[in-house]
Amino acid sequence: MSQQALFRDQGKGLPKRDRTRLALIDSTVEVIALKGMDLAKISDITDHAGLANGTFYNHFADKDEILQEAAQRVAVEMARQIDEQMRSIESAVTRVVVATTRAIRISVGESTWGAVLIGALQHLPPIRGDILQFLRADLQRGVDQGIFDIELDEFFLDQVASLITVSIRTQIETGDDPVKTARTCESILRLCGFSRAKARKAVAAHTPE
Repeated sequence: MSQQALFRDQGKGLPKRDRTRLALIDSTVEVIALKGMDLAKISDITDHAGLANGTFYNHFADKDEILQEAAQRVAVEMARQIDEQMRSIESAVTRVVVATTRAIRISVGESTWGAVLIGALQHLPPIRGDILQFLRADLQRGVDQGIFDIELDEFFLDQVASLITVSIRTQIETGDDPVKTARTCESILRLCGFSRAKARKAVAAHTPE
């Protein structure tokens, strides 16, 4: 399902003020994909939405506020979609492979969302923390199940997040590549203490269709 204008579409039937706010959010997502978070300007967002600059300030105090809300909405929606496949999965290995694969597929398939995810991980510490909490939970599950032999601290999470970020960025630039996605999952499992052969076997067995 295409995510273009998703939030705007969710606003159908809501009061005009709410629809306008969601239109600004969608425009922010698309401008980030075009220019990146650092270079995106308020005027870019309002121009893309076909709204006046003054309208922006009726809804948001500044650029940082709308960047954080846009990133938060994307992260929550992605988590919702991923969670649909995760509810009945108990194995930490399976959860890591499925969640990583789905996150990359969604981000590459909807490259605007991928750009927002990358930007949030790099530039928005509060949103980065929200995103990584899901990853941390699955890794901690692996520790509790006696499967992962890791020191689960911020440095370890940074390494895993970097692997996922590089995979998303590369595939946005060069096209969807299941081999790169599988290698990303294998690299994460190897960080968790798996041998190359064991990681490859686990990814082959648990990658979702």
